[in-house]
Amino acid sequence: MFCRLIALALVVTSPIVGQAQVSPLKSPEISANALFLYRNSNFHQEDLDETRNGLDVQETEVMFASAVDPYSRLSVLLAVHPEYDSSSGTLVQTWAVEPEELFAESDHVAGVTLKLGKFKAAFGKHNPLHSHAFPFVDAPLANSQLLGAEGLNDAGVSAAGLLPLPWFSELTAQYLRGAGENDEFNSPTPGDAIGVARWRNLLDLSDALTLEVGASFARGNNSVGGHTTLGSGDLTFKWRPTSGGKYQSALLAVECIGRDLQQTGFADERGRGLSLWGKYQFAERWSAQTRYETLEVRGSLNPSLPNLLTSKNSFAVVFAATEFSLFKAEYDQARGPVNAKGSNVERTFYLQANFTIGAHAAHSY
Repeated sequence: MFCRLIALALVVTSPIVGQAQVSPLKSPEISANALFLYRNSNFHQEDLDETRNGLDVQETEVMFASAVDPYSRLSVLLAVHPEYDSSSGTLVQTWAVEPEELFAESDHVAGVTLKLGKFKAAFGKHNPLHSHAFPFVDAPLANSQLLGAEGLNDAGVSAAGLLPLPWFSELTAQYLRGAGENDEFNSPTPGDAIGVARWRNLLDLSDALTLEVGASFARGNNSVGGHTTLGSGDLTFKWRPTSGGKYQSALLAVECIGRDLQQTGFADERGRGLSLWGKYQFAERWSAQTRYETLEVRGSLNPSLPNLLTSKNSFAVVFAATEFSLFKAEYDQARGPVNAKGSNVERTFYLQANFTIGAHAAHSY
């Protein structure tokens, strides 16, 4: 009788017999991130303003990711966010659900990571980031105005590999279809595409200080019968002491983006933007950061991209309660286009709450 009880216990508790085995290659990692935002701006006080003051859900992201087999991995990231439309004379809110990224990765080729699907292009320092990983509430002026509200994001194929150099040096080449969300491309001719290249280098200057240097290039046909050319350069210094680095660190980064857009029958549109920002962690969970940025546009025929010099200053205090929750208070002052009340200086105060659940991959910046 005792032997039968032992045998029955082994059957019930055995990971092989008593319960179905779930292969880690078929168990997707599921995560979600939610951004809640309070905005108070002197530019957005009208009842029909589609950029809302007050409290709102900024964006929610849901991600599914898993290994397909020992060589491949699939990632699906869905974005859920509110949209506002005032064309009917009243402000109507709807909810949009869209694939922000949907791609497969493979390392079948030794030393090379291949990617196929829809993804954020490897252009510059900020473009690959998702909204919840932005250092500040919004993207830099050069990114949002020259690369589009959603950044350079399209369907295509990518290959990234390490170069045989004594430091970390990665070269990425991408081929995008050129018919995505980016108005600066979107050629009407089928088969036109965007070529993207990025060279990224990481060097240890000391045990506490690292330097990242990157350069990016993109070119493709646009919707007005010409070519659009993008260029970017970035530098990032990170300092974290070997002793006490949990409580103190600093970062200084700069990125420059240029865009030349050919316009048939008109002079080329030229846009040049710079973003300089720094961050200082002064306690285990607290940090302060500031950003200065400028954008100059000449030759634009697009009413939403005026020909002028725009500048912006931002300051933020961040409380990172854990790696899964973060709170940010930010003040921005931007000088640019004139609003309906005749002011060209926008002052905005933000409060942002950032929550993440599940197995979410770390973001680098």
